Amino acid sequence: MIFKEDIIQKIRSDFNDSSVKAIELLEENISRTEYLKTDRVIRCILYLASGDLAKLKEYIEVAIYDTRDVMYWAEYINRNPGQKPKRIRDFNKTFTDCETDVRE
Repeated sequence: MIFKEDIIQKIRSDFNDSSVKAIELLEENISRTEYLKTDRVIRCILYLASGDLAKLKEYIEVAIYDTRDVMYWAEYINRNPGQKPKRIRDFNKTFTDCETDVRE
C-alpha cells in the first residue's frame, strides 16, 4: 500500500527508529483486512498509538474488530457516560488539517 505523505511523515516523526516496523505492521494488517485501508482509519490508529509499537498493535487489533472504535476514540472528546460526545478532529483530512472546520 502507498501511504499518503502526511501519514508517512507521522510514522517517521512518531516512531523514529521503529518507523520501518510500524509500516510493516500496518501493511501486513491492511493486506489481510481490506477495510483498514482507508486513510481515516490509518490516521486514527497512528494518532492513538502515539509512537508506541505495542499500542500500534493494540489499536490495529481494535480496528480489525470494529473500525468505529478507533475513529470515535481519536476524533471525539466527552466520551464518558452522561457526557455529550463532541467531534474535535476529522481524520479524513491530513494530520495538519484534522482540527480545522470539523463537522459532526
